Amino acid sequence: MPRGMLLLVRSSTLRNLLRKSTLFLFFGAVLMMATTLLGGTFQAFTGWRHEEELSFLNFNNETGVDHFIVPNIIHLIRFNQSEFSFIDYICTQAAFRNHRPDFFYIHTNEASLQFRGKYWELIERDVELRSRIRILPLEPPSEIYGQQLNPDWRLFHGGDIARIRTMMKYGGIYLDNDVYVIRNLDKYRKFEMALSWDEDQFLGTQVLIANRKARFLPLWLDSYREYHPDLWYYNAGERPTVEILYKHPELVHRVKLQLGSDLGLTNNLFTNEEFDWRTLDAVHLMINHRYYTDPYYNETPIFDENTIKNYRYPFGEMAREIMAASGMEKLIGKNI
Repeated sequence: MPRGMLLLVRSSTLRNLLRKSTLFLFFGAVLMMATTLLGGTFQAFTGWRHEEELSFLNFNNETGVDHFIVPNIIHLIRFNQSEFSFIDYICTQAAFRNHRPDFFYIHTNEASLQFRGKYWELIERDVELRSRIRILPLEPPSEIYGQQLNPDWRLFHGGDIARIRTMMKYGGIYLDNDVYVIRNLDKYRKFEMALSWDEDQFLGTQVLIANRKARFLPLWLDSYREYHPDLWYYNAGERPTVEILYKHPELVHRVKLQLGSDLGLTNNLFTNEEFDWRTLDAVHLMINHRYYTDPYYNETPIFDENTIKNYRYPFGEMAREIMAASGMEKLIGKNI
């Protein structure tokens, strides 16, 4: 090949290589920028910063921080509860509509990892809600640190232990199945851990909001090394309050009244027509205790979409509001 033509070929090849390199660098830079922007967008969407470098040494649980450090995940634990009740439906919808979590993690020992009943079918039909639900396997503990749980209270004491372990694994917002969320809980996601701890009371376990690395969680679990199987609330509430939080209240953000764990407050939902429930952030309905705490229980022993229609106490308004917001009213009387 003539020398001039060879130089021309080499020059053309070099130009092509330079052009390809320039394009490669350009698209590489675009990809890098897009990844950065998308990462920032995701962080802005979730509002939750990665916790890998997070340390709670000297953390101030009175003021918290200016960003979310608790994932926006609501945890529910259902042991031996395959069927969703009317109360389960109302409380799940209230948490979804009034708080707007990214996900619900429902932890259950149901072998099929599926639930049943018409109220669960209603949840299945709510596409937006159902798309956020993850059902995860979890067996109820039978022992703790080599100590057998009281067999009569296994599901209750086991549930207390399971919620601590769940929070240590994932972090997020734990709710008892009969907790009705009234207002968005995001303000508590800026603390290491927030829980209900009313004046002159032991801590409440019904609503827990925590980063998985919260310092109180492993201390709480460790306090079960002295397990009292004959005492209902000793290990869940009394011992950790007296032996840990009395000495180190700085480990948690103490919430008084607003998370609605006080029995006297809850009773207002079923006895006091003038009670202003909207000032609370959440409230524990204590639905399984109503038969002995509610003097009007025999008038309405069962709540469902029919009996709630004319229920005159505050819970009636609360339930009807969620029924309307979720579209449940349209399905009343139909074959669900």
